[in-house]
Amino acid sequence: MRTLVARLRSVLDALGLVALADDLRARLRYLADRETRARNARFARSLDPDEPPLPPPRLVYAVGGHFDLEEYCESGEVHADLIRDVLAQNERDIERCQSVLDFGCGCGRVLRQWRGIPRLELHGCDRDERLVAWCRRSLDFAEFRVNHLEPPLPYAGGQFDFVYAISVFTHLTEELQHAWMAELERVLAPGGVLLLTTKGRSRIGPLDDAERARFEDGELVVQSPRYAGRNLCAAYHPERYVRERLAVGLRVLDFRPAQNGAAPSMDVFAQSQDVFLLQAPASEPARGASR
Repeated sequence: MRTLVARLRSVLDALGLVALADDLRARLRYLADRETRARNARFARSLDPDEPPLPPPRLVYAVGGHFDLEEYCESGEVHADLIRDVLAQNERDIERCQSVLDFGCGCGRVLRQWRGIPRLELHGCDRDERLVAWCRRSLDFAEFRVNHLEPPLPYAGGQFDFVYAISVFTHLTEELQHAWMAELERVLAPGGVLLLTTKGRSRIGPLDDAERARFEDGELVVQSPRYAGRNLCAAYHPERYVRERLAVGLRVLDFRPAQNGAAPSMDVFAQSQDVFLLQAPASEPARGASR
């Protein structure tokens, strides 16, 4: 039976249909999961009516690979606390920012945490038009744009003093990562900072021996690159690779390795990914900027 399932998955992969099949299977399981659906209904009723609305579970799944609304909200709070802490440790504060970009915003699980900060321009972008459409309808305190799998972004050079990308570079090929790093440098204001998370040493369990050897040699390892931009594509970053090859136009202000024993779920972060805080040059144009 396992051999048959493996063969079927191999055929679907050859056709580029694995992601579609996995999504369909997950949705059918959710429809049959009365407990999770009931828990979602109770949690939705418990929210303060003044809070922003919750996205439908199907959109939560598109972002986090699960349908749990409470986990979705908690993960947004955890990420926001992490961002605040990393910034504070580097003498920065999101409340002193003028313009912030959530790159790969999904359905706003982190961005919603910044609602109510005075004089802060909030922007979010994502390649999934469904997520952006929902954000535009539901989160009126921010502006949302659609981007493509490849750059550019629909923003002016130097527009943002803070950009963050939570579990975005973890799902891109090497070529796309370098293209997007250059583009994020372009939209960063002089002296602005970029926070990104990566799968580092604590997350290399799924790698085979050859992939681990490449990781130990400081090479980026990307699994299922044909699904770039989706959860099936998984990128693993040695710290040295980010410092020496990916973030070459930026200064590394801070590096936090993932906490040992953190939950590997994409959403229950508990800092299960490495965190880098990078700074653009104070005056010279960033890599890829227009002159």
